[in-house]
Amino acid sequence: MAVEYNHDLAVSEKFLDTFPALRVALRDQRLIDAFQFYEGEAKKHKRLFHAFGVSSLFLGLITLTAAAVEVMIGQSLSLTIGWGAILVEFGSVASIILVLCSRIGGHRARWCQAVFHRERLRQWHFQKFLDGRLISLLPGRADEFQRELDHRWESLLQGFRDGYGAMCSFADGGSERNDLFHPMTPYSDSSLQTSVLEAMRILRFEHQLGYGKRKIASEGESTSLALAEHASFSETVASTTLAGAVVVGALAFFASLIEIQPSLGGHWNIPVVSRILGGLSLLLAVVSAASRAYRGGFTLPDEMDSYEEYCSRIREFKTVLDSDTSNAEKLRQLEHLETEAILELRRFLRMKLRATFIF
Repeated sequence: MAVEYNHDLAVSEKFLDTFPALRVALRDQRLIDAFQFYEGEAKKHKRLFHAFGVSSLFLGLITLTAAAVEVMIGQSLSLTIGWGAILVEFGSVASIILVLCSRIGGHRARWCQAVFHRERLRQWHFQKFLDGRLISLLPGRADEFQRELDHRWESLLQGFRDGYGAMCSFADGGSERNDLFHPMTPYSDSSLQTSVLEAMRILRFEHQLGYGKRKIASEGESTSLALAEHASFSETVASTTLAGAVVVGALAFFASLIEIQPSLGGHWNIPVVSRILGGLSLLLAVVSAASRAYRGGFTLPDEMDSYEEYCSRIREFKTVLDSDTSNAEKLRQLEHLETEAILELRRFLRMKLRATFIF
């Protein structure tokens, strides 16, 4: 069965039938349409940013590997493979071209901007359930509810018109109460509030906790690698190759001692051995640096820590929500979750806006 990532917005008819009084508030087709547009934009530009970044890193690695090989063999590759060497050395030029194409296309910024709009739409949708006065209009004054919601929707779209500026202002800001789109006001109908809290427990708390758990899972879905697998593999490669470069460098030191004292060298051709060890050390250091650049481009360590912190906070809020406490206290937990979702989005944008593979 395929995983549905956004069923919290595009809720099923069966779910809506469970909360008939909230049907109009739980599913907003115009919001779903806007969300899907930004979702498509986010996926497209994320894919392009990563494709350009990984390709530029790979091409640069090929060229630097060739340089290390030249050190080991003691001559230019053009003398051994001819025009093939020119193509290999062109890798650095191609790498720079790809980086420039990515920068000109603005794929990193456009990805972040689409994510900002997408997640703020989601937050706008769920934060309205904090406004008890608004939701309390549904049972008998649905037309008044819709007019007020339409007004707030237009205000939201107006704020989106300054897309990149709004995103940067949000990412640079601190935790402000005006990050909440709708005010928190009391419910006049306790039974309606109970229905709201039950719907939010399923759609908001459990959905957000499940999403966070998927992101920090030890194994990825289908054939993709999880964040933990990416982080573990890249760190292993980076640390192992760096340690190898240091060890090989130490061996080169001993080779130099033997070169100074030929009687210790036996039948070894010490100049050739030193050259090979030097080239190998350079090669291992290059691979280590490339792995670190890969981690930086995908923001692997920071992203894992962020999701773990987010999951931990959501668990705390859900524990209180599930306890035998008042509806007013449970509503405060919903406010805490919305505030934490805002902080998580802000952390995400700050991480991704500084992500680079090479420069």
